[in-house]
Amino acid sequence: MNSINVQDFQMLLANQPVAILDIRDNTAFNEGHLSGSISMPTTSLPNRLNELDKETTYYVISHSGRRSDIIAQFLNNHGFDAMHVIGGMKAFRKEAA
Repeated sequence: MNSINVQDFQMLLANQPVAILDIRDNTAFNEGHLSGSISMPTTSLPNRLNELDKETTYYVISHSGRRSDIIAQFLNNHGFDAMHVIGGMKAFRKEAA
């Protein structure tokens, strides 16, 4: 499984543009998200795969990282390049504080 810890993810974000796939629900996304994130809630994702590019690496983020692990595996199984952000937004916010 492809994954990245939050410290490495933050360094990556500081050095280059990346495609972030935020799979939290719309309410959580609207309450705060990483700049440039694509909002694609878990429930809608299977019906929206045609919106994703198989040539792009997606960094999948959820609230705590559990769902992003599952969704990254799902995407990888469907031919996409997806990285699970370990710890999700919760860890990202804690590390940024």
